[in-house]
Amino acid sequence: MVSLHRIWPAVSGLVVFPSLGAVLLAAAACGDETALPEPLEDAGVDVAQPPPPPASSSDSGGGGTNEPPIIDVDCPVGTVVELEDNDSPAKANELDQGLSFCGAITPGSDVDYSTFTTPAGKKLALFQAVIDGAVDFDLVVNGKTLRPAEVSSFEAGKYVIKAYTKDAKPGKYRYRIQYEP
Repeated sequence: MVSLHRIWPAVSGLVVFPSLGAVLLAAAACGDETALPEPLEDAGVDVAQPPPPPASSSDSGGGGTNEPPIIDVDCPVGTVVELEDNDSPAKANELDQGLSFCGAITPGSDVDYSTFTTPAGKKLALFQAVIDGAVDFDLVVNGKTLRPAEVSSFEAGKYVIKAYTKDAKPGKYRYRIQYEP
């Protein structure tokens, strides 16, 4: 239903009886009571802008730019989320107090680094990853490069985790760590 207050804002008394389909106008006592104010022009219906054209097969996924495609990553609450530029050990994302990390490898040639230090008196006991794609990990601690399954070789120290894909295609990942005394 159109509001007559929008069409004739100068009308001071307006009563609408929807069940009767009638409108009762009470105009001000001064001036010409037979003339109503001119209705305001309607701005028309809002028209949504058309969506951008889809990327062509020659695009890298960034809409005609050299940007990598965007991959949605679902990170549980409390997870440290990867932030670019973390493409070298010197720029690794720090887990601080977090025990889980998630990110995306995009483009497929991307490499992500994250780091954490085991608390005093404890060593890494578990590295568990959930991946989508051919994502793999290297764990470097005290000069040794370990694989996630080499749990018996885990030790205390500062870890640098390297995440990458084995097939040069984009992927996403999430890992969690656990310590033991």
